[in-house]
Amino acid sequence: MTPRERILTTLRRKEPDHVPACPDLYEMVPVRLTGRAAWDVLVYQDPPIWKARMDSHLYYGTDAFFPLAIPMTEQYKIAVLYRSDEKMIIREFLETDNGIQWSPFARIYEYAPPSARVEANSLDLDTTSLREVVRPNYTKVGREYFNNARNYVGERGVIMPMVRLPCIDHRPESTYRYYDEPEKFAEEMRQAGEAMLEDLREILSWKPDVVMIANSGLMIFNSEPVFRKLSLEWLKKATAMTAAAGVVSHIHCCGPEKKLVEISAQETDLDSIEPLETAPMGDCDLRELKQKYGKKLAFKGNLHTTDVLLYGTVERVKEACKRAIDDAGEGGGFVLSSADQTPRDTPDANIIAMQEVAATYGKY
Repeated sequence: MTPRERILTTLRRKEPDHVPACPDLYEMVPVRLTGRAAWDVLVYQDPPIWKARMDSHLYYGTDAFFPLAIPMTEQYKIAVLYRSDEKMIIREFLETDNGIQWSPFARIYEYAPPSARVEANSLDLDTTSLREVVRPNYTKVGREYFNNARNYVGERGVIMPMVRLPCIDHRPESTYRYYDEPEKFAEEMRQAGEAMLEDLREILSWKPDVVMIANSGLMIFNSEPVFRKLSLEWLKKATAMTAAAGVVSHIHCCGPEKKLVEISAQETDLDSIEPLETAPMGDCDLRELKQKYGKKLAFKGNLHTTDVLLYGTVERVKEACKRAIDDAGEGGGFVLSSADQTPRDTPDANIIAMQEVAATYGKY
């Protein structure tokens, strides 16, 4: 099987030739491997992030399975607010008939990732400076962006255009507004849900293999009653749309996720879920979830990112891989991966070990 065939067979809860090994190589490791500053890749798109991600999988010999936040229009531009040899701070803006509309956020890049998104008004500098506007090396958007990435990946893996459910986000004021202005906040969430479905319709017209619903920390900031009020309707609609189009739906929700697995399996058309973190960051038991919901959902996870991958020996990584395969590999429907983004300084040998175990111990 090609990596693409292996991944898609697994997501459809069937047995491939062996368990796919698809570590989450989102930004930190791919940027490190380029040898470039983080802003070269993530701001100037030199190289585009999709190329850096694919190249990192080629470097390790793992199956490429990664999301893409595809810009849908060319409207937003990027202003550089601060630059030094070790740091860059940027802010997005939109030129309108009524003047400049600034994003409420700025992003801080160190030379080496990770980056940080902060409230722009929290910074002690001129946050509306247009002295330097970024001219990216790569400027494709929408379908053309997707096709460039898909053609580069080819049969070596699967890319996932991303959409996002409306929800309370990580900012404290988001929670405050939910309680202080419930009707206004609910209407904003409804509008966000409709916009998400509009993007999804466009994405489905590109005929992707998989769509990712990307909501990091969803159940941290949204208790089950809040999730049901703000997000579940849109998860149902999105997964019904992908199912009708014959496209696999896959969700990312780091942090506690056990309740989301249950709801998704019983009340939606979702196909697959990640990263299924264990305590203390999460609450998932891979064997238990496989036994309860393995006939409805495929699972991707869940090697501990720090204890196992970053700090563990190769032997410890191999033992954790075998345990995960024992817990969730039976009958297919399991992608061996990290339980969230692989840390930047993870030893190469530890990532390579995942592929070695998947291709041998994970054979069907």
